[in-house]
Amino acid sequence: MAIDDSFFYRLHIILAHKDVLRNHCRPIKQHFINRFRQSQLKAAHLLRNKQCLDVAFLLTIPSMWKLDPLFELMQKNPRYHPFVVIFPYSAYKGYNEDELRKMVEGARHFIERKGYEYVVPYDEKKNVWMDIKKTHRPDIVFFTTPYKDVFPQYFIYHFQDTLTCYLPYAFTSMDFYKINYDLMFHNLVGLFFQETDIHKDLAKKYGHVKGENAFVTGYPATEIYLDKSYIPNNPWKTQSRKKKKLIYAPHHSIETDHNSTFFAYCDKLLSLAEKYEEDIQIAFKPHPSLKIKLQKIWGTEKTELYYNRWASMENTQLVTDGYEDLFLTSDAMIHDCGSFTTEYLFTKKPVMYLCNDVDDMMTEKFNAFGKQSFEQHYRGHSVEDVENFIQNVVVKGDDPMRVQREQFYEEYLKPKDGILPSQKILDTIEQYINGNIS
Repeated sequence: MAIDDSFFYRLHIILAHKDVLRNHCRPIKQHFINRFRQSQLKAAHLLRNKQCLDVAFLLTIPSMWKLDPLFELMQKNPRYHPFVVIFPYSAYKGYNEDELRKMVEGARHFIERKGYEYVVPYDEKKNVWMDIKKTHRPDIVFFTTPYKDVFPQYFIYHFQDTLTCYLPYAFTSMDFYKINYDLMFHNLVGLFFQETDIHKDLAKKYGHVKGENAFVTGYPATEIYLDKSYIPNNPWKTQSRKKKKLIYAPHHSIETDHNSTFFAYCDKLLSLAEKYEEDIQIAFKPHPSLKIKLQKIWGTEKTELYYNRWASMENTQLVTDGYEDLFLTSDAMIHDCGSFTTEYLFTKKPVMYLCNDVDDMMTEKFNAFGKQSFEQHYRGHSVEDVENFIQNVVVKGDDPMRVQREQFYEEYLKPKDGILPSQKILDTIEQYINGNIS
């Protein structure tokens, strides 16, 4: 019997991070977590009297970057010196090397456009990715992903004596409790910022450390939707006439089929774009990991042809970087992404979730907060459902769910105290350093 590729991937990860006993022997795991967390408190204590703190934000993929408001808040505060560290994603999955290089370059251009200070710690002469603890000595490390498929010098194990922070790279909606709250990473990180009280309760229930490092701050990526003075840039192709702007955002989980509907709708959405070319334009906003997974299934040529179709049709376009302005200037969205289930609701615009199961079974795939967000979606179980959504809700503006979405926004999404998430995160960091919380 052939051994699945995922076996070799898991084995490579275990060996790279020396994780045989640390993850699978309970007494050793408990001892390691206790020792690491004590080191986090000590690292925070040592920062109390330091005038300027160097904060390294670790980044692999632009779409995982949700921290603009926090980064910019730190830039304005002389107490902090923030900078971004860019390095490869999925270093052990055997992805195409050219594609990984493109992703690093994409992240670099993404940060350059923002004007942020950054470093790509790669030594071309030695062909090695360098250790930023030796080259930059950060006081605080802010992670944008909790996963081990990075080089060991960029995983949390390497930063035991450095204060570590984490905000989920997606507004957590799905019921993947282990990977959202109980990876080794979640139990080690010094400060684990939570979107809502419901999310903190989930961290308490499912995390090995019972949420002792979990702090409710809200989600900084949503601040752009809360800022009434913000004027978004227009990312849409110019059209010969005014058309409704629709986003199609498929997830990458095509190999596991947890929730993915990509293969069922990828060609049908293109056909609908052609059919309604006089009324709508569609932005194809795939998850960044979708392309490299498609290359393994479809091959590079077919994958490129598909992406190029979206990029080249008169009323369609391909979007591979940030999406906030895209959301704000759109009229509606169709997707199957857990993170967008809540995030797009901040726009208060109509949205359809593509379902690969009956409604009752789909609902069970979400966590307690995600269930409420899912209830604000139109449901797509067939191409007919999608076409009806385009015809009636998007083009004609017949939107019977509008009132309930607006009520959901007021009750669950709008900050009640008026304090924005980035300020709450900064306040929490300072309180932790000063020993006011632990």
